[in-house]
Amino acid sequence: MSAGNGINHHRLERLRAALEPADRIATHRGGNRRAAAVLMPLFERAGNLHLLFIRRSDHVESHRGQVAFPGGRVDPADPSLLYTALREAHEEVGIEPASVQVLGGFQGAVARVSEIHVTPFVGVIPHADSLRANPKEVAAVFDVPMSALSDPRYRKTYRFDRGGGVITEHPAISYGGQIIWGLTLRFTEEMLRRMHGAASG
Repeated sequence: MSAGNGINHHRLERLRAALEPADRIATHRGGNRRAAAVLMPLFERAGNLHLLFIRRSDHVESHRGQVAFPGGRVDPADPSLLYTALREAHEEVGIEPASVQVLGGFQGAVARVSEIHVTPFVGVIPHADSLRANPKEVAAVFDVPMSALSDPRYRKTYRFDRGGGVITEHPAISYGGQIIWGLTLRFTEEMLRRMHGAASG
């Protein structure tokens, strides 16, 4: 495990035990354009665990400008959903697939706007210092300490303008000028529950 801190090692092992093994998560059906997979990258900085996010560019097909995890749609040639997540994370931010220690994943959910079914995988990366954003797909790469993700002081309500005068309100985390909401928040909260032992896995 790349995290050298003993406390973090314990937390990561507990999280691993609460996740589903990656090879047990159902593979996609070839040619399914409504399937995607993402990587939830964890790394240690100054003894603290951080979770990496991206903000999508304004040039992508769906979820423009929104905070997400590195990942994308399944290619029919991808042998598994995990392969998709690792391939896309490499294309978007330069995470080398061989450097990821995959802890597992959990069954995903459908993004309401795009109706794409997204499956998340959790993995530990060595660091985030050398990552680079692919400007065609990613506007920014940032990370948030796990302690902040659990801190109620960073919770807020996000008002999303759907156009046509329709504004909806959603729970969110606001940190460093970034707004984490929607499916990304849902996946983040599920990982936090499993890390803290609130879910059986």
